[in-house]
Amino acid sequence: MKITVVGCGAGAFATAADLSRKGHDVTLYVSKAHSKNFDDIRDSKVIRYYDNENVDGINVSLYNVTDEPDIAFAEHDIIFVVTPTFAHESIAYEMTDYVNRNDVVVLSPGSTGGALVFRRVFDDVIPGNAPKLAEIHTLPYTARKKGTDAVRVTLYVDYLLFAAMPAMYNHDIYHIVKELYPSIIMCHDVLETGLNNGNATTHPAPMVLNAGKIEYYGKHKHYAEGITPSVGNVVQAIDDERKNICYAFGYRELDIKDRLYLMGYCPLKRTVYECINDEKSVFPPIGGPDTLNNRYLTEDAPYSLVAMSSIASIKGIPTHLMDSVVYMAGALMGHDYMHEGRTLASMGLDSLNADEVLTFVMTGKK
Repeated sequence: MKITVVGCGAGAFATAADLSRKGHDVTLYVSKAHSKNFDDIRDSKVIRYYDNENVDGINVSLYNVTDEPDIAFAEHDIIFVVTPTFAHESIAYEMTDYVNRNDVVVLSPGSTGGALVFRRVFDDVIPGNAPKLAEIHTLPYTARKKGTDAVRVTLYVDYLLFAAMPAMYNHDIYHIVKELYPSIIMCHDVLETGLNNGNATTHPAPMVLNAGKIEYYGKHKHYAEGITPSVGNVVQAIDDERKNICYAFGYRELDIKDRLYLMGYCPLKRTVYECINDEKSVFPPIGGPDTLNNRYLTEDAPYSLVAMSSIASIKGIPTHLMDSVVYMAGALMGHDYMHEGRTLASMGLDSLNADEVLTFVMTGKK
């Protein structure tokens, strides 16, 4: 396939290199504002790729590396948006000059509400000509950059939840993405994928509860040090709120422990703490965040948690713990995350009741 990958972080590097080494023509694109991130691969078009089979790394050649949207979006079979959640809206606006109803755009990941944000922007700017959208609930890789021209993948995720927006295109886009990621599993719609975004439960609360330690020492292991038995209890309680939202909308309530196990992150144990800190888990060696100004807090609280809380409000489901973490996270960083984050309005759902929301995510019509 001809694939355009949008992004410049570890996830984008992993996606571009992995799909390239599997024989696809991959163009890696980032806007000019962030093009300095390509300085060391712009001319060579090579990413050094490390995984458990290639511990010394291999050079993977990309088809193209560019900050020119005319080039990146000129010819492709599919576009993958692999960026932080806070960049979704600006990227969607940027893409409106280059995409149309014949295109397929997949958010990897969509986090919570990503495809809805893209759809709102497309409906505002190019009504009637929006591309087919889809999202995966999580990044298909656990990846970290190694310098400016390399990436290391420590896990290929075994369980990827997938849905199109609107869901009437589920089967069409599923068969395209299935060729690239055989482990995807079709969900009912993008509310279901978004409500299974695990970052909302495992990232913000432990950051809030470890804020003093992180600031004092400036060195931290989020999972090995940050998720103690008691913090694990809070993570589980927040996940229970998430499951209540799933139940209210009629989706399967997949517990955090089961999801982490199915994705290949860790063995299935009795508690969150035992799962994450098992010797066979991928989590304990992961270092950081070493500062509160990190996406675990500044992205996953205002976007993932606020989005889930906002979706819950449609059905009147209480999310007391989620909301508490959002307010505390905002206070730590001097922001009002509950209003600055991913709200019903930013997802284009603010004028809809529950039945209308379900119709919208299925048909794309309000």
